[in-house]
Amino acid sequence: MSLCNRQIRSRVGVKTVLAIAAVLSLSFLVACSSSSPKGQAPPTGGFSNSNLSGTYAFSVIGEDVNGGIVAFAGTFAANGSGGITSGTIDIVQPSVLSAPAQGVGVTSGGYSVGADGRPESNSGLLTLATASNGTFYFDYVLSSSNGGLITYYSTLAGDGGTGSGSFQLQTSVAQSSINGQAYAFSTSGASSTGAPFATAGAFTLNGSGGVAAGIEDVVLGSTYPTTLPCTATGCTMSGGNITLSGTSAPGTASFVTTPGTFTFDVYPVSPSQLIFIETDQAFITTGTAFTQATSIPAGNNVYSVSGLDYTEQTPSGDTAPEASAGLLVTNGSGEITSGYQDYNDNGSSPTTPSTLTSGSYTPLTSGRSVMTLVGFVNQSGLGCSSCSFALYPFASGGVTGMEILEIDGGGITGGVAYAQGASPTFASGQGYGLNLSGTNEANSDAEEDDIAEFAFESSGSCSGGASGTNLCGLIDFNDTISGTTQTSFGQSYSSAYAADTSISGHGAVAAGNNAYGMATYVVNDSTSLAVVNDGSGMVAVGTIDTQSATTAASANAVQQHLVAIRAASMAGKHLKKGKSR
Repeated sequence: MSLCNRQIRSRVGVKTVLAIAAVLSLSFLVACSSSSPKGQAPPTGGFSNSNLSGTYAFSVIGEDVNGGIVAFAGTFAANGSGGITSGTIDIVQPSVLSAPAQGVGVTSGGYSVGADGRPESNSGLLTLATASNGTFYFDYVLSSSNGGLITYYSTLAGDGGTGSGSFQLQTSVAQSSINGQAYAFSTSGASSTGAPFATAGAFTLNGSGGVAAGIEDVVLGSTYPTTLPCTATGCTMSGGNITLSGTSAPGTASFVTTPGTFTFDVYPVSPSQLIFIETDQAFITTGTAFTQATSIPAGNNVYSVSGLDYTEQTPSGDTAPEASAGLLVTNGSGEITSGYQDYNDNGSSPTTPSTLTSGSYTPLTSGRSVMTLVGFVNQSGLGCSSCSFALYPFASGGVTGMEILEIDGGGITGGVAYAQGASPTFASGQGYGLNLSGTNEANSDAEEDDIAEFAFESSGSCSGGASGTNLCGLIDFNDTISGTTQTSFGQSYSSAYAADTSISGHGAVAAGNNAYGMATYVVNDSTSLAVVNDGSGMVAVGTIDTQSATTAASANAVQQHLVAIRAASMAGKHLKKGKSR
């Protein structure tokens, strides 16, 4: 890392930091980065404010400065010239709000898009102002005019925090557009007392929006082994409904299952994609439903999963975070013929992928399959000798994949797998957006959410990079530590990338200037998945999206599956309620 960046990051991990010191540090960071190279714009043309035009749906989940979960979902209308004209936002933050703030009107706001698809400066962040709940700030990187990656990026004392998510251009979705449709979905977050919580499932709506049939796996991490309230066949949905309220105002959803009734606000992206934010106060989660598929994708499937493992739970209740990315090869007949895994176990990880010993998956029943993996590394193999995951396949916007949730009782890990396309490689001369979301074990288990943009040059000669680097651009860091938010905007980013010719789509990003070392797996010419594996203490998964400033390419479905790893200490924290905002 550069000298400037070492100074910046050295302050992280201090137990007590005054709010004024955070503000002064931010001023220093901006000044320090002024001599950094510009972000690299895609070769097809630079981004500008005109690329953010229309009404977008978004969701973000993360950690606030009080050590509790904070979640957002909503819409915002961008006018293409730097102004936010309207919108609606849901805010779930038990440490500040005694009840979820639902359907809060966005009265104004702004943004300033730079040529690389990031904010032009730290004053160009996406701002959403409300009359009743204050103003919220979000960092972002555009993939195209149809959407991008987003982080909660606030330094407000008492209300700040960090989190990851995405935003997509909305289409008009009427109630009749979803009636009779079948969906696969997942949600993740925590209970009202801070215990990690996740679900995955499938449901079919009848002609009036009622849940005609459904099944759901529910995992709660309050104890070891983790609580699985239903049998190995999952929880049956006995009722519920989804009712939409138009484009801007949130709709509502309820799922009546064996463990109880879960309620949500719903923001539609399209008839094949619905964003959920939980409103029942028992749990704080966000998630997405995609149109259900009728089979497990056969062939190469790129996956990433992350979460917490309870095998090594200490008497104080701490757990260890873990993250994995890899490749599963399915034969269409219930066998996983080969597979690879790059993993990060509590900050420790090998630099080369491990090989899965064997694997299998059951036929679909009500949209659900169970996958068993032998040789999957889960807490150095202690978590499960034959790790089990529920699979729920989906197909949306030309993308096929599977929701994944661990159901062996050893912990809470979840994520997604995507069918890999032909010739999965990074393209020379192309611009990419990157989001990393995880927890930094070297910084007191602080959640960290980073946004970056870089250009890739196969020759290793991209402008502004040091000798031997071929990923060059800018990165914005965001951490929440000891009651304050630490932000570092516009830091130079450069690293070297090496493709692995032996594993389809696999490659390695070296630790570099403000760059974590990562194992990457290319899904297709739009999307790649990544896991940090450099031994730095950062446990994180990432999404890398191809950028295009001149085409309205569909926002990638993978953007809705950034799994924010909850810091290990959060499992034992009680979220205080009742403060006013």
